[in-house]
Amino acid sequence: MKDQKEYEKRCKAIQLYQQGYGFNEIIRLVQRSNYWLFKWLRRYKEQGIDGLRDQSRAPKKVWRRTPGRMVKRVLSIREELEVHKTRRSAFCGIGPEVIYWELKQRGIKNMPSIPTISRILSKHGKTGKDMPKRNSSNQPYPYFRAKKVGDLYQTDLVGPRYLRGPRGVTRFYSFHTVDVAGHTVFASQFNNKQTISLCRHLVDTWRNMGIPEVSQMDNEMAASGGGRYRYSISQVIRLHLLLGIHLVFIPQGEPGRNASVESFNALWQERVLQRHECPTIFSLRRTSKRFMDYYHYEKPHRGLTDKEHGTRFPGMLRNHLWKTLRHLPEEFSLDKYIGTNGHLKLPVSRGRISFVRKVDSHGRIEVNGFPYFIRRKLEGQYVVATIFTHRRKLVVKQDKKIIKPFPFPIKDNIVAPLLSYTNR
Repeated sequence: MKDQKEYEKRCKAIQLYQQGYGFNEIIRLVQRSNYWLFKWLRRYKEQGIDGLRDQSRAPKKVWRRTPGRMVKRVLSIREELEVHKTRRSAFCGIGPEVIYWELKQRGIKNMPSIPTISRILSKHGKTGKDMPKRNSSNQPYPYFRAKKVGDLYQTDLVGPRYLRGPRGVTRFYSFHTVDVAGHTVFASQFNNKQTISLCRHLVDTWRNMGIPEVSQMDNEMAASGGGRYRYSISQVIRLHLLLGIHLVFIPQGEPGRNASVESFNALWQERVLQRHECPTIFSLRRTSKRFMDYYHYEKPHRGLTDKEHGTRFPGMLRNHLWKTLRHLPEEFSLDKYIGTNGHLKLPVSRGRISFVRKVDSHGRIEVNGFPYFIRRKLEGQYVVATIFTHRRKLVVKQDKKIIKPFPFPIKDNIVAPLLSYTNR
């Protein structure tokens, strides 16, 4: 509406001019400046009546436009990466960061930035993944922060999955552990998800990545024990206690709280299972090992920067900080704790195990498969229930304040851990 009135005023000024009115009289009648009148008279003489309408103010020439040959090169590299035929592209992605890294590896000068590459891909219809929706809950969540390498590991499993080969179908599970701050990962595959398999995965992980301060898992039966007995301590929990590691279980039904390892799970399935044919579990392990080498030493991680970390490769960062991490005792072996019946029997050590839980509508939480009444007014809020083995107590806290303690009578003798326990 405003633009239309302005256009009508310009037309009126031209009409008055053609009728012989003087400049000062026209300016007084239309209430505009001398410059305004000169501008629109010039436009009218050059373009006619169409010149009185507003015109685009966009520059006639874009001086920083990406050259056409660079656009073609970006799209060509995208096509190469989508095929995954070369050694370098066997496990890589196809996004803007990967294309930028590939241009850099090829020594291309005057490379476009990552946002520019993203715009090129978008313009040519090479994007379109929907971003996952974030959790809209307003309740504060008691995160265990990871500030440095070795602070927090997240462990999860993928499976059951199936391999089809000449000898039939093979069922398997893949266990994954991610260092949240350092971004290193360890993966191992087993034919089952029994407790002994998870424990072997964890021991191999800690030998390769160092021992964490905090280890975080979901409530998988192999880890938590399944809750058959109220005051039982599973073998996985005992393994953590024995090595001075604070084990944390995330809330039931909230896998997003293990976001780092869940993200790696999706990446591993996309780059290993879906992209490569593996007829046997042995070939799968070889392919997974190749992917892990690529992930650690050939794929720059977006969470690492040269300025802050000295490298963009997780494997190099871990190697650089290896001496600063805690490590397994050289003589440690799970075989020492396997009885004649083949079952793992670890002692209960002094330490703590935490369960992050959301209070239900009855004011209760569930720990080890059994309910504990907290407070009805805390419905929908998160609390942390921690078992202190040496005190034989379960203490529920919120914002580091004790809400309610419960007895937790562990029948086993409590022994000292093999490694000193940290203050985290």
